[in-house]
Amino acid sequence: MDNQNRELNIFQRNARKLVPIPTFAGAASVIFVRLIETSPLTMGFYRLGFSVLIFMVPIILGGHKGFKGLTSKDYLYCVLAGFFLFFHFFCWFTAVQNTSIASAAVLGSLHPLVILFVTYVFMKQKVKLKAVIGILIALTGGAIIAGVNQTLEGSHIIGDLAALMSAIFFGGYFLVGQVMRTKIPTLNYVFIVFGACFMFFTIAMVITGTPFTGYRPQDYLWILAMAVVCQLIAHAMYNWCMGYAPSLYVSVFASVECAVAVFYGIIFFHEIPLILQCAGVVIAISGLLYYNYNSEASK
Repeated sequence: MDNQNRELNIFQRNARKLVPIPTFAGAASVIFVRLIETSPLTMGFYRLGFSVLIFMVPIILGGHKGFKGLTSKDYLYCVLAGFFLFFHFFCWFTAVQNTSIASAAVLGSLHPLVILFVTYVFMKQKVKLKAVIGILIALTGGAIIAGVNQTLEGSHIIGDLAALMSAIFFGGYFLVGQVMRTKIPTLNYVFIVFGACFMFFTIAMVITGTPFTGYRPQDYLWILAMAVVCQLIAHAMYNWCMGYAPSLYVSVFASVECAVAVFYGIIFFHEIPLILQCAGVVIAISGLLYYNYNSEASK
């Protein structure tokens, strides 16, 4: 083990210490979405456009070699992942704009429900009862938060449903990624998926007649910042950390990302959850952590 550690660079040896960085970066999405005054389609179009340009740099510098040997079927699966990611982003942006940050963050983190369902029903794989219990606990927490939202001034039903849909589509994206990332280098997979997602946003912009220009200068800057922080730092770094830190360790931090988002809502927007909402957040995170531990233990 010591010889292996000496072969790793300083960042790889300290991967565990770096895992919190993408957690805080990913949760920052709620800040950017609230600051940007554009439609979810416009937000997604520019976020993915900037992301493709960012990831194009390492592709040009040598990453293009990873495309060798890919089949048309591989590309189709990547496009499917991009399709799921398109709907995930669209629903997520819609959720943050139309409901409380606490509700959007927690309901949007329930994607393990989809993974569990598909794994058991379609893949015919055994699922531990404790993992199912973890998901049920998380759903209970989400239901508490969503229920409280509907008792507040104004209905948040559209935002809550959009947050739940974002979780469902992210679950689909994750499942495709589980299969394809064993066949395709992470950089190349991400680049193809982001490119496909950008294509779907472009098509949606054209079909709906959404303007491509005419927005506030600060909106473009905020979207660029979101692409760098949430796409490059959070997304890419999570994938990198998975290669040098235990997956369960990484998944724990990914699970508490929704709590960080709630914290951001309190600090930046003075959106203080009610006691019952706080209880829902704690219950949901506890359920996700319990699920992560038991689903990992079953492997």
